[in-house]
Amino acid sequence: MENVKISAEQAQDFCVACFLKFGVPKEDAENIADNLVMANLRGVDSHGIIRIPYYTEGINKGFVHARSDINVIEESASIALLDGGNGLGIPVATKATELAIDKARSTGVGVVGVRNLGHVGMLAYYMKRVIGHGFVGFACVNAPAVMIPWGGRENMFGTNPMCVGFPMDEGRSMILDMATSGIARFKITVAARRGKEIPAGVALDKQGKPTTDAREALEGFLLPFGGYKGYGLVLAIEVLTSALLGALQSKYIEVHPSTQGGFFITVIDIGKFRDYQEYKKDILHLINNVKSCPPMDGFTEVLIPGEIEEREAEKRMKEGIPIEDATWQELIKLAKELNIRPPVEHSS
Repeated sequence: MENVKISAEQAQDFCVACFLKFGVPKEDAENIADNLVMANLRGVDSHGIIRIPYYTEGINKGFVHARSDINVIEESASIALLDGGNGLGIPVATKATELAIDKARSTGVGVVGVRNLGHVGMLAYYMKRVIGHGFVGFACVNAPAVMIPWGGRENMFGTNPMCVGFPMDEGRSMILDMATSGIARFKITVAARRGKEIPAGVALDKQGKPTTDAREALEGFLLPFGGYKGYGLVLAIEVLTSALLGALQSKYIEVHPSTQGGFFITVIDIGKFRDYQEYKKDILHLINNVKSCPPMDGFTEVLIPGEIEEREAEKRMKEGIPIEDATWQELIKLAKELNIRPPVEHSS
């Protein structure tokens, strides 16, 4: 049950303080906090500060390193392949994103892959950086195996999320950030903590039978979204993030919330295709047409990808970020262990 709310500032400060205690450089700690808090603000609580105890546990267990030692394996004008030195994934992926942006600014397109890094958090975070430059972006990752192939009975893939982003006009963008499983696994974790069921058709229990029980799903198998079509996309992302980059396949990644496989990002400079203002005119015309579509029964409006998240972010900036009791207790426990100040409950 959500019974505590904290401000984004409190969440940010607490997150930074936690990672500094583990020897994470200040710049990297702030980078991680930015990603996690943005996820909470956008309503993606499965990728928010709930991850702090898991990332720090990953450091303690040696799954990831507090400091990232990034090495360039291959590089050309438009392409780079990096080794993340098994560092915490968010700082590594952020540096890879900035490199892709620089290459796109120079040549029109930047494609960067990273292997050997930890969990990268919410992919929309990187797309917002890309969009901020007036560029188009696509990113994807593979992850520890928790999902079966279509027609199979053994976990072979991670939730293998992907994200694509397009700038529209000042302060507005379209960002599609989604797992290629029917539901992100950590959303199941959040549902289990809140005592809620998960949707039908997204998971099987350990006997291979459909379930809406979150705890049973965590012990069983996830299904790809969209049946065999989703499975095809899952497999394509697996190839891009493992075979293409020389990163681990999902099946061989340590199953832990701090781990990841490969990170792949492509950035395109719109201005190298056509005049940016003309692009903006056309995409706004397209989006306005979509938004003006009469809603079907049961709907009040047609939404575009990322619109719900942006509205939620505005609301949570004012009202605070809701934290369910189980996560709140974990954060309080971690604060005591690290001898740092816990977040203070938000007052509206």
